[in-house]
Formats: sequence, structure tokens, C-alpha cells
Amino acid sequence: MTPEHEVLLEQIIQQADIAIHFQPIVNIDANRMYGFEALSRGPEQSPLYSPIHLFRAAEQQGRLSELETLCRTLAVQQFQQQQLPGKLFINISPMALLDPRHPKGHTLRLAQQLGLPPSSIVIELSEQYPAEDIDLLKSCLDYYRHQGFQVALDDLGAGYSGLRLWSELAPDYVKIDRHFIDRIDQFPVKQEFVRSIVTLCQSLTCQVIAEGIETEAELAVLQRLGIQLCQGFLLGKPQPHPSPKPHTWFPSFRQQPQPRYNETADCLCQEAISLPPTTRLKSLSHLFLERPALQAVAIIEYDFPLGLVYRQSLLELFSTPYGRALHENHPVTEIMDGGVLMVEGCEPLSSVSQQLTSDNNQYVAQQFIILQQGKFRGLGHTRDLLQRITEQRIQTARHANPLTDLPGNVPIQQELLRLGQQQQPFYLAYLDLTNFKAYNDVYGFAKGDEVIRCVADLLRFHGRRHFIGHVGGDDFVMISAETVMVEHCRQILAEFEVLKRRFFTEQHWTEQKFLARNRQHELCIQPLMSLSVGIIPPQLTKAASEEQLSHLCAQAKKQAKLAESGFCLLQIPQEQIA
Repeated sequence: MTPEHEVLLEQIIQQADIAIHFQPIVNIDANRMYGFEALSRGPEQSPLYSPIHLFRAAEQQGRLSELETLCRTLAVQQFQQQQLPGKLFINISPMALLDPRHPKGHTLRLAQQLGLPPSSIVIELSEQYPAEDIDLLKSCLDYYRHQGFQVALDDLGAGYSGLRLWSELAPDYVKIDRHFIDRIDQFPVKQEFVRSIVTLCQSLTCQVIAEGIETEAELAVLQRLGIQLCQGFLLGKPQPHPSPKPHTWFPSFRQQPQPRYNETADCLCQEAISLPPTTRLKSLSHLFLERPALQAVAIIEYDFPLGLVYRQSLLELFSTPYGRALHENHPVTEIMDGGVLMVEGCEPLSSVSQQLTSDNNQYVAQQFIILQQGKFRGLGHTRDLLQRITEQRIQTARHANPLTDLPGNVPIQQELLRLGQQQQPFYLAYLDLTNFKAYNDVYGFAKGDEVIRCVADLLRFHGRRHFIGHVGGDDFVMISAETVMVEHCRQILAEFEVLKRRFFTEQHWTEQKFLARNRQHELCIQPLMSLSVGIIPPQLTKAASEEQLSHLCAQAKKQAKLAESGFCLLQIPQEQIA
């Protein structure tokens, strides 16, 4: 370090000439600020402006603990002055923490003076500075914990002792090193690493924070992997006076995770590199060399896909004697797989899975092409498909009605919440069996269950493009943004009128009535059981609260039961039309 740097560092410490920048940490599921990390800078236009140069100079002069204490003081003061929401994450290096000159109790006294609860401050320990005495470090951090502070382990994966530090220190937070976040959407190995960290954190009751996020593609993958707390330039750059709220452009990730009962191939679609069929194998080889994570390239002509070319196929061809010399100027169609599975983005995941596994070939393709009206849209990966289907089945089993296996009240509420958050217009149909109680009393619960399953099967067949749910008992719902759902409901009514004959004795069917007790336990003649459907149009469901939707369902159900056809499309009030 030069004498100039020594003098400059002395001036910085004496004059407290440190600029504190705050970078947001966002809870992407709740769309709110979880906290801010305080980052320190030296004076602008000076050789020690960069935090790397600033703290390295302090370390070389033996003043690291002194500088970090100053930075911590300024960070806590400015965090409180700006009334920033959430928690304050402040960095402390193991070397400074283990320095005998490090002031004891300074952070607690400062927090108490400013009226900040210790629980709102997180001591962030960087793994980039190796700690030689882990036992002493653990003792120091336990001292902070006993005072009410929380502890975070920064840069997990950047150093050589990360897992040992994790197990020994038992931090409240773990921040994944940005190396594993950078282009995570393009590297399956990075996704596996992050997935394992998330799983481990869940079992250790530790929260994981992903830092260094710069693209929406990275953010989407992290959300899919179950990470809630995120940090990076995409969500907000470090600033002296940051906004207390997340970016308003953040709509695609702010809603709760969408229910996965009716997911289609679109949810698996990833952008892919495409080439024309005239591309030479030599050019393709250079492309694979530049992109180590790239496993397949789509061959496209006039927006229509012809097939895929795999890295492995090219390597096998070029590894043969004279393979490169003989083939490098040939077109990529020479090794193209033209039989690759191609599916429309609107196809259900179950259909895609069946098509992948129905092939007699023992090898299951790892990629498939996703189309939009016949044109190339992107690639889907079999591994992602299996993961989504597994998650679907887990959610379905957890919240399904045990009699029909249809989604129950929890997923129904999730679907309505999702549509409401997206402000998407939708039809809501409420289906109900009339005189079902009387039928149950006469024919028994076993026959009643058969009727319920019959209605569920009709819903599955005609409502396969829509969301269908079993509220309970003899009540069902169907939800869709498509107008065709109205016609599907009419078809369900018509088919049930034909199918219901098998549930009655010949005498009851001929007479179109039977003797049963009413709700007052009096014997009386009852008409045959029938199905009714009340539909609420988008003009009424749009912007309706949960309570309003419940009232509309009751109204539609009542009118449908009164209608001779058993069908009612709720009318829009005249004042609402105006």
C-alpha cells in the first residue's frame, strides 16, 4: 500500500467520509421489502472509492476492525433516519470480529440509542474471508445472538469451508454466492445446487437469500425453486436513499405461486437457440464450444421447427476417424433428429407426459419442442415436466376431495385469488344436485356417492380446458376465461339427464317421482334428482371480492334451481350495464 493510501485512509476514518448505500432484499412472493443490505463506499473520485480497495487498505494497515465499526455505525444511523422497512443486513468479516480490539457491545448500544430492536439487525458474515478459529468465531456470534441479533452467512459456496461454517454456526440466513445465480436458467447444475440448498434450509429452519440476480429469467427459475428472498440489480441497485417499496414493474412475480392443477406445456417453455437448416456443422461446433451448458439447438425454417440437433450427436460424429474433416462442411440436417416430440403450448402436462412415454423407444427424450399455433416457441425439458407433474400430484393429493379426487376448497380459492390478482375476466359456474338429500335417504350413501362421481366424470370430460373443483357434498364449480365454458355446462346438463336413469328403479323412472321424507321428516312425493348450473359472467366476477362472489354463487344457484331447464346465466344489473 502506498503512503498516499495510508494518509487517505486516516482521513476517511477521522472524518467518517464513508458513503452508505442500501440494496433492497425483496420477498418476491409477497411483493414487499424484506430488508436492506448496507454497503460502504469510500469518497468519490478517490483511489479508495471501491469497497474492495478500501477494506483491503484497512486490512493491510491493521485497521479493519476500526473501519468496519465506523461503517456499521453509519449504516445503523442512516437506516433509522430514513425509516427504511424490514431488516438491516450489515457486513462483518471474521478477521474484524476476532480482533481483540473489536469493541464489545457497540452495535447493541447504538441500536438502543436509536430505538431499533436488535431483532431488526442481521450480522452478515462473509465466507470470502476464511476463519481460522471457528470455535472462537462461533462464540462471538453467539454473543450477538444472546443480545437479540440474527446472523447470516454470506457468499455460501465461494469459500472452501462453507458447509462446515454452516453446520457450526447455524445461521438464521444463508446467502448463496452470486456465481450460482449467474445465468442459472441456462445451467442445470446450478439449479441442482440451489435446489439442494433450499431443501437443506427447510430442514434446518434457515432462510435462503439469492443475491446477484440480474435477469427476469434468473428470477423466474429461483421462484420456481422455492426461493422467496432475492437481491440483485434487477430488483434494485445500491442507493444512498432507496425506495421503501419494490419496483412497480414487478407484476409477473408478485402474486402468490399459481396453483398447478391445470398447468400446460407453456409453463415449461424456455427460450432456445435456433438455426436454419443450411447451417454447417462447423458453425454448430463453434456454438457448442462457446456455450458449454447448451445441449440442443432447434432447426427452424420460416418459423416452423424441423427438429433438434444434440451436442452428443455432434461429438460422436466428430470423434470418429476423420469425422470432423469429412463432415464439418455438411448441413446440420445430417444429424438432426426430425422425430422429436412437438406439442402445442396449450396442451396439459399429463398429455405431454403420455406422448413422451408412449414411444416404444427405451430412451426418453430430454427435450421437446413447444409450439404456438404450429410455429416454434421454445423448448421444454423432460426433467422440468416430471418435477411439475410431481408437484401437481402432491398438491392434488393434499387438497383434493377424497371422493372425486377433484381440487377442493383450498385450490379453488387459490385459483380465484390468482384470477383476481391478474385482473383477468372469468366465468364462474356453480353446479348443484337438486333433491339429492331425498335420493340419499331412499337409495343410500353408496348410490349417492356413485351419482357424485358421475357428475365429477362429466366435469372432467367437458371441463378439461377449464378449472374444475369439488366444493363438497353435491356442489361443484367450474372456472374459465373462455366463453365456450357456457356451452360445456349445457352439455353437462343434457348428458346428466340421460345418465341419471341408471340411478333409479324402473318404477321411479317411469313415474318420475318417489316417496321420501322432507327436511321436516314428513313423507311426501319428491321429483327425481336433477342437476342445475348457475353461471356468473365476467362482468360480475371482475373485481368482485370473496364475499361478493359467494353472494353471487348463492344467487345463481337459486335461480338455476327455479329454472325449468336447470340452467341460469346470471343477468347483469341494468345500472351496471350503464
